[in-house]
Amino acid sequence: MNITIKDVPQELHERLREAAVQSGRSLNKLILCALERTFVPRKVDRGELAAKIRKRRESMHVWLEDSALNRAIEDGRR
Repeated sequence: MNITIKDVPQELHERLREAAVQSGRSLNKLILCALERTFVPRKVDRGELAAKIRKRRESMHVWLEDSALNRAIEDGRR
């Protein structure tokens, strides 16, 4: 299926073109990927996600406990 997008502002077109070049994709592929990320829900395997998080935490040299993160968040809100 083909879709034509009309009246794209020049500045937006330039930003899209730059993003496509930087990602090594065509403009069309970049836009399709952006639309898919926005409108096609991805199912997440919670076990796999938890394993990735654990692995990343293990590789971190500095680790903050949840209580320290919560304090930092609260401080930023004041």
